[in-house]
Amino acid sequence: MTSSVCDLHVWPPGGDAPQQVDELVLDWGGPVGDRHHGLTMSSDVRQKEVFSRGTQIRNHRQVSIVDAGELREIAVALGIQDLAPGTIADNICTEGIDDLTALPPLTRLVFAGGAVLLTGGRNMPCTIAGGLVADRYGTRAESFPKAAMGLRGITGWVERPGIIRPGDEVRVVLPPGM
Repeated sequence: MTSSVCDLHVWPPGGDAPQQVDELVLDWGGPVGDRHHGLTMSSDVRQKEVFSRGTQIRNHRQVSIVDAGELREIAVALGIQDLAPGTIADNICTEGIDDLTALPPLTRLVFAGGAVLLTGGRNMPCTIAGGLVADRYGTRAESFPKAAMGLRGITGWVERPGIIRPGDEVRVVLPPGM
């Protein structure tokens, strides 16, 4: 399965919203200049069964990836014309990965320039992303999680640093046995 990169964004720490970039520079900490950059992160509600809130753990949410097809489905569910890449704080928007959100964890995304991401699983919809959609399209932030369930994309971390540019081909490599 192959697809291509159609858009790239970073959300600078302290910034109000994600910003479109011409290239996404990935080092071991993720997208350089992004608020989620780093080798570690503080645990939050998603890890509450294992860690108390604020415990430093490996950052498995360095990168957020969505597909344009799923963004179109979310837009329909929200009753809006479109949902532009970057609006929901995605770093990478692809075109042509059917059911991106359903890819199994530990799938590799291999980019033409040599960068490789290892996926961690579904990115659960939240009202933070809903607020970004509300600011841009006038929807209700609380409507986003239901509209985006199963379509919000995936998270991942850098397995091999590199540079990603719009138009780059992406090859999807499923985990062994899948």
